[in-house]
Amino acid sequence: MNLVPFQGQFLEAAFADEVRLAVLSLPRGNGKSSLAGHVLARCMTPDDDLHQRGAEYLLLAGSLQQARHVFRAMKEELADADGYRWRDSSMQLGVTRKACGTSVRVHSSNGKTAMGIVGVPLAVADEPGSWEVAGGQLMYDGLTTAQGKPDSDLRVLMIGTVAPAMVGWWPDLVTAGSGPGRHVHAIQGDPKKWDDESEIARCNPLMWQYPKSREVLLQERDEALRDSRLKARFLSYRLNLPTADESDTLLMVADWERVMARPGGAQSDMFQTTLKGKPIFAYDLGAGRAWSAAVAIWESGKVEALAVAPGIPSLADQEKRDQVPKGTYAQLHELGVLHVAEGLRVQPPAQLHAAALEAWGRPVTVIADHFRVNELRDVVKECPVESRRTQWSSSAEDIRALRKIAKDGPLACGGNSAKLIVASLTVAKVENDKAGNVRLVKRGTHNEARDDVAAALVLAAGAFMRRIGRPKPRPLRFAVAG
Repeated sequence: MNLVPFQGQFLEAAFADEVRLAVLSLPRGNGKSSLAGHVLARCMTPDDDLHQRGAEYLLLAGSLQQARHVFRAMKEELADADGYRWRDSSMQLGVTRKACGTSVRVHSSNGKTAMGIVGVPLAVADEPGSWEVAGGQLMYDGLTTAQGKPDSDLRVLMIGTVAPAMVGWWPDLVTAGSGPGRHVHAIQGDPKKWDDESEIARCNPLMWQYPKSREVLLQERDEALRDSRLKARFLSYRLNLPTADESDTLLMVADWERVMARPGGAQSDMFQTTLKGKPIFAYDLGAGRAWSAAVAIWESGKVEALAVAPGIPSLADQEKRDQVPKGTYAQLHELGVLHVAEGLRVQPPAQLHAAALEAWGRPVTVIADHFRVNELRDVVKECPVESRRTQWSSSAEDIRALRKIAKDGPLACGGNSAKLIVASLTVAKVENDKAGNVRLVKRGTHNEARDDVAAALVLAAGAFMRRIGRPKPRPLRFAVAG
């Protein structure tokens, strides 16, 4: 295999003595499977630096069909095809070198069997973004655990596009970049230049070398310019940017960046309101595994958020159960935006309201879902409690309100609340009906997607828009001649 420069540079860094985990992430169609096959072919070749006589190497893939792409590349590179025993059936895939017993086998990405990885010098993970969510996290944990075993010399190579994963251990790993014992080489586009030919060429170093491939890229770019749904796909697979179809996204990244850039409280006199300086509280009450969330919004447009999680199981156990990166919930707790209902499996509304009062003071009103409002009325004594039905029309009104004040102002957010809100917005999804309405897709009473804060934010935005009047008229200024 004739390596192009970026492939050679990655392998040189990946097999440095101090590196135990190497990650290459770039758009589809740029030789990732071929490179994985090349590495495994070297492992099977005597006298190569990567070869160990009698060793077993692993290929981790989401499916046998995905693994066959890598195996095909490996088989084409191995010259002495007769010296190998190939296994290719509907149930297994592998190869053994007859003369020395060195082998490569496919290992499922299902983490239930990850803890049995022992004595393996190299594992190549192909397209981790396509692994099923729960098993993928367990597999990653299993690999890191195996590397920590006594006398383990396991090295792991992960090669793949970030998409289709939106959140979780794989995008977080790519975003984290290189660190002690870890080398990460990620080629990702600039979303502000997504349709620029030079940016597309930079992100697709292999495809851009071939005229037909360039033609395909530019044709897909032109189609994406006409259709936002195709734009999301283009960003994901041709620029290696985790994104979603605008039709099922609650709030676009560009609009949230505007929210983050606004100084909170700087527009306190922008609207005529009935808030009188007090915030609106919006609550999303959880049950079972779900958290409860509170969002406060002031007449300036400033917004803050907090959440309360059950104390049983522990936050560490909740992280494992929900398949989020280790320390995610613990960090939010340390920042003071995630509270814990110690010793309780279901957090009571009283604790959520008490935390909100302590953080933000007395509200002008509290708004909550119609089906849970009576629980709050037994707790909230400082102000009225309003109910909001989550039917199509009212949900659409609230979501449109959120999108408007995020894009055009005055919604503003920063600090630790922003971290909690971003984590929720990332997983929040919406659905549309034929009449043009939209609503959040809730995950049931055992919600583990953590879109609770996003749901409270939608309620808060809708209540805010119903409370504000027209923008205050600006005073007229006259120029005096002479």
